[in-house]
Amino acid sequence: MMRPLPRLVAGLALGLVLAGAARADDERLTLARDIVTKTVARNLTQAFKQAEEKTLASLSAEQAGKMRPELDKTFAQERDTLVDGLSKEYAQKFDAAELKRLAGIYDDPVYQKFQALNADPTSMVTTITKDAVTRMMNLLSLAAMSQQGNGQTPPQGVPAPTPAPAPAPAKP
Repeated sequence: MMRPLPRLVAGLALGLVLAGAARADDERLTLARDIVTKTVARNLTQAFKQAEEKTLASLSAEQAGKMRPELDKTFAQERDTLVDGLSKEYAQKFDAAELKRLAGIYDDPVYQKFQALNADPTSMVTTITKDAVTRMMNLLSLAAMSQQGNGQTPPQGVPAPTPAPAPAPAKP
């Protein structure tokens, strides 16, 4: 039978272990949340604001003024849900040292410059990427249509497939 003092010591030790694990989990979650907020959430917010302005530009100022607060509120709720979910997932998949290393990468000024250039809708990088993605998607559409044999014309900007040359007759 265990005496009360050793049981108390064992309980305290277990409590300290659990408290240490909880602090480590909290640290990982805090680090992960910081990373997600500085990267995914920031980029998502910028993209949403651009899309929102483009959408609301077609409305009267009065209509846009009425819609904007509700759009912003709903977006903020969705963004917060995304940040919470991603933060928890990253906190489970990475230890504190790995998350600190990732935070260091994202905090690097050169990396930030690289990301800003990629996120700028007016940059040549974005134009090049958009054009390449459009060509690739057109190519996939063309391939799908040619497999279906539906006789449709290829998407704009994609040349029609040329038939393979007929085999040359064998020389006698």
